[in-house]
Amino acid sequence: NLYCQFIDPEKAAYGSMNPIYAVKQHAQSSMRAAIGELELDDILHARAQLNSMIKTTVQESAIAWGIDILRYEITTVSPDKFITDAMDKQAAAERDRRKKVLEAEGDKRAAELESEGVKIRMKNESEGTLIKMTNEAEAAKIQMVVEAEGEVAVVKMKAEAQAAAINVVAAALAGENSADAAKLSVAKEYIEMYSDIGQKSNTMIFSDRPADVNALMAQASTVVQSLGASKAPPSN
Repeated sequence: NLYCQFIDPEKAAYGSMNPIYAVKQHAQSSMRAAIGELELDDILHARAQLNSMIKTTVQESAIAWGIDILRYEITTVSPDKFITDAMDKQAAAERDRRKKVLEAEGDKRAAELESEGVKIRMKNESEGTLIKMTNEAEAAKIQMVVEAEGEVAVVKMKAEAQAAAINVVAAALAGENSADAAKLSVAKEYIEMYSDIGQKSNTMIFSDRPADVNALMAQASTVVQSLGASKAPPSN
């Protein structure tokens, strides 16, 4: 649609034999030239730009004919079936291209996230292994320290007990009944010696004077010597 107005009757009368026809022909030529410079998609989506270009071009020529172009408007664009099919194929190809691009970007992002997850998992596992090894080493160290302290305490307690026993024996020997206490201690050791001999040796000792301390000491010395001789290696 072309909207125009006569503003100079003299130019309209003498500038062209038929100024309206001339304006229409010039508008059609300008429209074909403008459409030829654009893509089909631009033609369908840029009608305002086309209208402005054609109006400006026609206005420059219409001044000589005494006409002022008020507005030029393209109402419809009706391409033939071949062009319509081509446009449909182009639109389908564009949609398929965008789909593939989106899928590729999605796969790329998924791979990046998966790789990042594996990296974080490996880091956490290595840190957990390090903490576990550190805790186990620390626990073993503490256990060894506690066991060593326990052994020291046991040795100390035994030493203190032995010292206390020696002090008790010494105190007893210094008393009025020291001789009886000494005989009782020797008799006790003598009984324990018999028990040990019965377990570790076939040698048997019977004393006809169990109350004689000197005789018991002599017999004990004989037994010790016999045990030492039995354990000595044979000479060549």
